[in-house]
Amino acid sequence: MQTNDTTQITNKEKLEKIIQLLNPRVRKNYRREDHSTMQEVTFEVSDNGELRYIISCLLRTCILALDSENDFASPRLTNCSKDLTIATVLDLVDSILPDDQLASYDSIEKLLLPKVIV
Repeated sequence: MQTNDTTQITNKEKLEKIIQLLNPRVRKNYRREDHSTMQEVTFEVSDNGELRYIISCLLRTCILALDSENDFASPRLTNCSKDLTIATVLDLVDSILPDDQLASYDSIEKLLLPKVIV
């Protein structure tokens, strides 16, 4: 039984509604030189201590993976390359290092602390 209450929506409108349901966050897309699209992914930390802890955990994970004699032992990870996985995590660590913050802290320290002559 069909009702006349349903309004007809275009495929474009359906697609827009689906995208809103699947992607509730605002996406920032960037074009690279090779014309591929990069997407910015963010996560929140409560303070610099938590950020340092996350970076430390990621680095420790890489160290443990490098120290292991075998590749990944999980049956779910048999197709993962140990080297590629470690390189991916290290690339992530590099991208979340707070470079701008650290430079700001150095500048603030120079302003506030007296120069020490050795």
